[in-house]
Amino acid sequence: MPPMQAIQRPDRDATLNTAVEALRPSFDDIVQLANVSVEAAAGPEMPEAFVALAQRAESVGWTFGIAEDAIRQLAHEYLGARAAFSD
Repeated sequence: MPPMQAIQRPDRDATLNTAVEALRPSFDDIVQLANVSVEAAAGPEMPEAFVALAQRAESVGWTFGIAEDAIRQLAHEYLGARAAFSD
């Protein structure tokens, strides 16, 4: 798999919304390049690839909990967009 995009470090405004935007490029990479269940990421059992993404985010300064919540929000957005497209 090609290298993933860098995750922006949090600034003073380390909110869920800023985490979503910081993680979005890497989330999109995982969805496109890995065989991973986005549906599972939206629920309580997060796939290993997304846990690793949350750990990467933690390594640059995000809390693991905010990173995990951001990934779940991105998964919900992705699934919502996919459902809207198929309608």
